[in-house]
Amino acid sequence: MSSVKRLAMHLRKFLLLYLVITILIGLAVGYFFSEFFTAHISTFKYVILALAIGTLYPSMIQLKGSKIGKEFRIKWREAIIGLLIMFLVSPLVAMGLAGEIGNRMVSIGYVAANSVPASSASIAYVLLAQGNIELATLLVILSLLIALVAAPFYVSSYAQNVHVNLPIALLAKSVMIALALPLVLGQITRYYLIERRARIAASDPTKKYRCKEALSDSEGRIVQCIEENISKRLKPILSVWTMLFLFALVFTLIAVKARLLVQKPMLVAYIFGAQLVVYSIVIVSLMISSKILRIRYADHMALAPVALTKNQSVAAAMAVMAIGPTAAIPASLIPAIQPVVAILYIYAAPVIKRILGEPGG
Repeated sequence: MSSVKRLAMHLRKFLLLYLVITILIGLAVGYFFSEFFTAHISTFKYVILALAIGTLYPSMIQLKGSKIGKEFRIKWREAIIGLLIMFLVSPLVAMGLAGEIGNRMVSIGYVAANSVPASSASIAYVLLAQGNIELATLLVILSLLIALVAAPFYVSSYAQNVHVNLPIALLAKSVMIALALPLVLGQITRYYLIERRARIAASDPTKKYRCKEALSDSEGRIVQCIEENISKRLKPILSVWTMLFLFALVFTLIAVKARLLVQKPMLVAYIFGAQLVVYSIVIVSLMISSKILRIRYADHMALAPVALTKNQSVAAAMAVMAIGPTAAIPASLIPAIQPVVAILYIYAAPVIKRILGEPGG
């Protein structure tokens, strides 16, 4: 096993621990050097944006859009349920809870944190839960497209309710930069690093990525097999990249507003508590929908991780570009509990199977 792969496995295993340590270090550094961060706040806006894009970029390389048309034709009902919960239930519940935060900028940021698209990392949770990977990929891609409109709409609407003028055009621009830019760059990189490379390798029997088990199949199957092998080799590198950028992003977000967080610990507690309420309502909505529509376990376990894990890097970039660094506080805190909820839900698989009436529960 390569050292990069071991590092990736280690970081994934202790992700929560490292996130908590990062938050604590960010609090300490930001609190004791608050004057430095305040004096260079405009610079740190660009640093946060760069880190957010850097966090998103590897997942956009791994995103494969083929087969989603076929999957939507087969699973259109499940896809619609998942999207409705992601872009109706989560944002509306968040808007209802945001009013009690007590800080208008933080409350706007909290709505943004629940209006952004699904995290591409959610596909890893789906894999662990033995869910439908194709359906999960479809949902992630569709959520990216829908969020380009939905996120600015929800944030602008809520801002108006709390008497903050946030033009929807400015919000849309921030989402386009934070989301569309890494998506385009990631897919260009994927083409040259994986897809084009696979086609070249398929025509050269000496290439190390040649798939012996696919030699008798069609050229398309051979190319697909080689793509999968290249992706497997790249995955540990991209995984380490993502997590290191995530740690740097969370550290910077916390450090910039450390004094506010230290002075208002109840603000932190409320954000965590409110987010757990959002997760609970999302889970109940998914379970009720799955029971009524008789959605099978594999499909349910594609919907749940995708609906529960929002891409907080997009929320952070959107906040610092269009709202202000204070609004990025929820996006810096939620990653500390998001993986815990997703993993606990996976551990509850036997109970979920029993509720859905499937064997193995």
